[in-house]
Amino acid sequence: MALPEKASPSFLHLILERRSVRRFTQRAVSGKLLKTIVKAGQRAPTSCGIQFYSFIEVSDRRKRRLINNLVSENQVLESAPVWVFVCCDVARSLKMFETLKIDCYLGEVTRLVHSLIDASLAAQNMVMAAESLGLGSVITIYHWKVLREVSELLHLPRNVLPLLLLCIGYPAEKPPLRPRWSTYMVLHKNRYRLPDQKTMLRNYGESNRSLVNMNYFKGDATSLAEHWQRKFLTKEMILREKKLRTELRKLGFLPKKM
Repeated sequence: MALPEKASPSFLHLILERRSVRRFTQRAVSGKLLKTIVKAGQRAPTSCGIQFYSFIEVSDRRKRRLINNLVSENQVLESAPVWVFVCCDVARSLKMFETLKIDCYLGEVTRLVHSLIDASLAAQNMVMAAESLGLGSVITIYHWKVLREVSELLHLPRNVLPLLLLCIGYPAEKPPLRPRWSTYMVLHKNRYRLPDQKTMLRNYGESNRSLVNMNYFKGDATSLAEHWQRKFLTKEMILREKKLRTELRKLGFLPKKM
């Protein structure tokens, strides 16, 4: 496929300099560019060529407003010109197997694992395609708090899961690069090696200082530890986990009994 004229040839530079954009201009993104981004998503590796994903662009203003209200009026969503839900889609594959009359079985765990991998790889391709076209993006999962309601608004059948919402547009900001752990923390050779406490605290300290200097923390959080605790507070997460298990079973992505 021929690349658009605006595509950047320095792909490694784009990867290393990629940052999540949360404020966008209101400049429209053309349908042609969006189709190019979707095609890039489809070029990601996929299990047996099945492509366990679907993409849902939400352009209807009423539907966008309803979703934004459900997730408590998020400014990122309000700002983004383009919304694309990247979905784990097993419904189409099951229908294909039935149509071809072939003996194939996909259990709930298999559905979850294969579709999560396929959809995530496709989403990353779409992120980098957007970058190469001069666009910015951010991956959001705010809707997981209201998974059932969003699924109903999108008319999703059983065996389709809205994994993430990809927001795309022309950037109205250039945020600093957020810190990452040192390569030593994440690269293992021949066997897994859990970093010692001293190494972890040193890496944490460096990342935390960097984020403080960037004014990254909002609200009552003043450190990475406080930020994590606010996001994953035990009591709240136990309740959320219980709700998610119930909803994932209804959607066909977890066994009824585990």
